[in-house]
Amino acid sequence: PRSSGCVQDSERVMIITGPNMGGKSSYIKQVALVTIMAQIGSYVPAEEATIGIVDGIFTRMGAADNIYKGRSTFMEELTDTAEIIRRASPQSLVILDELGRGTSTHDGIAIAYATLEYFIRDVKSLTLFVTHYPPVCELEKCYPEQVGNYHMGFLVNEDESKQDSGDMEQMPDSVTFLYQITRGIAARSYGLNVAKLADVPREVLQKAAHKSKELEGLVSLRRKRLECFTDLWTTHSVKDLHTWADKLEMEEIQTSLPH
Repeated sequence: PRSSGCVQDSERVMIITGPNMGGKSSYIKQVALVTIMAQIGSYVPAEEATIGIVDGIFTRMGAADNIYKGRSTFMEELTDTAEIIRRASPQSLVILDELGRGTSTHDGIAIAYATLEYFIRDVKSLTLFVTHYPPVCELEKCYPEQVGNYHMGFLVNEDESKQDSGDMEQMPDSVTFLYQITRGIAARSYGLNVAKLADVPREVLQKAAHKSKELEGLVSLRRKRLECFTDLWTTHSVKDLHTWADKLEMEEIQTSLPH
């Protein structure tokens, strides 16, 4: 983290995406430890570093319930987050790791998005936010001066067993982790790669890969239809309308063809 005092027009928030096991949590822990070392006057493991004084380091990581108090893992997660919101200041370092993962996807995205926006707009702390929710990354467009999207670098390798043997024989992509922070968004998390590394049975992986492909196709189809109907609303002539109808018919034919 760079020292920026109370200036709010500099990048103060990093949204970090990337594949599972890619090193996201290790990276943010590293930043917190380096910051602590700098606060006590220690040398830090870096060729160069500009680190300002922070009044506190607040973290929300991991998953654990509190069964004695009747609290679920998600309740504990949100309780910790609420406490950080109350205590953090513009001079604090805040680390939030996969906020919102303990509930349904839509609720999780909504909570993660709203919470991070509050930190950006109101708390204004130095914030590292790890997420697997791509919609959260849209905050960079809303706050381009304060927010930057980053991901842990990786390479995707074609699986040797992925031959022309049908969809059901498809296996998850193999991922090589580069453990390097890089500008931009990682659109996928490659969770099936972790399942493969964990020796999940082959038939389970094949079914999961097939279902993943099916769901990706469904999302892609909905996106194309939305774009198509958006074009319809901007149509101003009969000729454009015929062009739109032909385009829609062609997409329907392509969708109905066997893959």
